[in-house]
Amino acid sequence: MKIIIRFFIFTLVCLIGTNAWSLAPEIEADRLVLAGKSKIEQGDFTAARAYLDRVEPLGIEPSNEFHWLLGQVLFHDGQYMEAKSRIEQYVKGGNKASEYYESALQLLTDIETQLMDREADVATKEKTEKFTKQWEETVSLSDKKKEESYDAQVKSLYLGDNITDSLVSYINSLFQSYIFIEGKVKNTRIANHLRYSLSTTSSGDILLTIKDVKVGKNKGATSINVDRLIAFGVNPAVQYRCSKATDSCTIIHPADGTDWVRLAKDDAGAKELAKAFGRLIKSIQRG
Repeated sequence: MKIIIRFFIFTLVCLIGTNAWSLAPEIEADRLVLAGKSKIEQGDFTAARAYLDRVEPLGIEPSNEFHWLLGQVLFHDGQYMEAKSRIEQYVKGGNKASEYYESALQLLTDIETQLMDREADVATKEKTEKFTKQWEETVSLSDKKKEESYDAQVKSLYLGDNITDSLVSYINSLFQSYIFIEGKVKNTRIANHLRYSLSTTSSGDILLTIKDVKVGKNKGATSINVDRLIAFGVNPAVQYRCSKATDSCTIIHPADGTDWVRLAKDDAGAKELAKAFGRLIKSIQRG
């Protein structure tokens, strides 16, 4: 008798438990959207996506807010075209009085900027690869002719009053193409990153401006520093190294051997940047 009673109680508990979680699809969708929204507010986009990805398989028309939330997650993951589609769906599905209307329009602008930056980066990298290939085809030339060929190619791509100006422009374009971004999601809008810009003085100094950009709650910790390198007396054979562990490449300071410039892990990009730095130093030394 006791066994029968226990079996009955066990069955009843199972039925109650099952019913407690058997929500109607519309209600379950609301629960998942609410959970996803909460995770986004906490900055946990991975967990947010795990919830939001379960909404559409329920087979019901999700709320308009769902598209806004999923659009944010997709943007965070660097899936800009998919994010654009979701945000546009949110805007079209609502009106100017919608809760996130202005934020959605701003995010569309951010997506547009990211897509343009991505296209510019691809174009610059293609130009760099083409330039490097042309340069490598001249390896049989003498050292002097190799240098002259390199300088001529830089000048043809980056116009300036002299080769020094052209090299500065070239190096700054490489900085833009190989930005070091922390974390797995390579998005400068949501991740800390480093930005560099280069200039020279009439006295032959190289000025490297380093902007350590912090985002989110640490935005106020962003810092800017300027490193001055006196080109005269410095070995123009600039070195670099790349590390899989740090997911980055580093240009070594030609004067003291310390880490100087940190960029995205790209061996070809680091090699080209080191070479351009070396040519810049030689150009200044030559006067």
